[in-house]
Amino acid sequence: MFAALCQALAQFRDYRAGTVKHPLFSLLMILVLSTIAGCRGWDASADWARAHFNLLRRYLDLWHTPPSADTLRRTAQAYDLADFLGGLVTEDATVHLDGKRARGATRDGQVHHFIEALCGGRVIGMSEMGAGAEAPALEALLAALDLTGRLVTLDAAGTTPAVATVISERDGDFLLAVEANQPSLLNALRTAFDETAGHTYRSKDEGHGRHETRRARTITDPTIVARVAAAAKIPNIRCLCQISRTRITREGIVTTVHYHISSRRLRPRQYARSVRSHWRIEAMHHVLDVSLNEDACQICTAAGVVGAIRRLAYAVIADLRGTLSFRRFAEIMRANPTPLLEICHSCR
Repeated sequence: MFAALCQALAQFRDYRAGTVKHPLFSLLMILVLSTIAGCRGWDASADWARAHFNLLRRYLDLWHTPPSADTLRRTAQAYDLADFLGGLVTEDATVHLDGKRARGATRDGQVHHFIEALCGGRVIGMSEMGAGAEAPALEALLAALDLTGRLVTLDAAGTTPAVATVISERDGDFLLAVEANQPSLLNALRTAFDETAGHTYRSKDEGHGRHETRRARTITDPTIVARVAAAAKIPNIRCLCQISRTRITREGIVTTVHYHISSRRLRPRQYARSVRSHWRIEAMHHVLDVSLNEDACQICTAAGVVGAIRRLAYAVIADLRGTLSFRRFAEIMRANPTPLLEICHSCR
């Protein structure tokens, strides 16, 4: 994956004219490598490059002095976040969408909120928005993605007729969470599952001091589906879904029930796996904050571009870390980036 990223960055068109000190590819690699190492600002990236400058010069074409923080900032600001994400493709069949706020980027008095699409462990699309409802940004992002044959999962913020329509128009299928923001639809789903037995898939999971049992059910009977769909204005509903989770911990036993609607007729096992896989994007957000310091990053002017680079760093670490934690891999690269530089040098 990192080799593919290096090849994509090598194709970037240089925005600078005239005589330049550092080749563009070298600056882009410093931005990516310092982000993998957990650096959270221009100064931190420049300090990291300065500390490893002799090593970097063995693998990258660089001038006789390290690039400054301003040079790295101008390089990032010259490109759009889509430039960084557009060079990588994935063939996974499920796309997960969710939003995340850059909580540290507040010095300009604005909100920097990201809407992103995760597929196959990689962010394939991302947009930046300010304060406000997520649905319009979700619609715009979905309209730019190739969703042919893919199942798109979203939380309740995306359960709107417009979002469902865009997914269908892009030849994809949706799996949308239904919560209290759709009270009529939620009540209709509860009634349908109370009155219908349907098929069930059970699974169990243990870890971190808890035991969890999941029970997934789906209803695809056209008559029942049509009756429930009448409670919403969302088109192309073909499957009703319910999953209950019973979690046993030291504090006690808790059971929660969640509902979804889908334009694809799903078997209970398919539904359970799709809902479970949506957790990947939430897990990525946790790693971005805990291991790659996104919430601590105060960059505002190029918040979206830096966010995109950080998501590329996440994908690289996920691909290469083996049994190491994300944080431990970042710490190793902070101390010695030689393994990544060797990959970079070999694929140029």
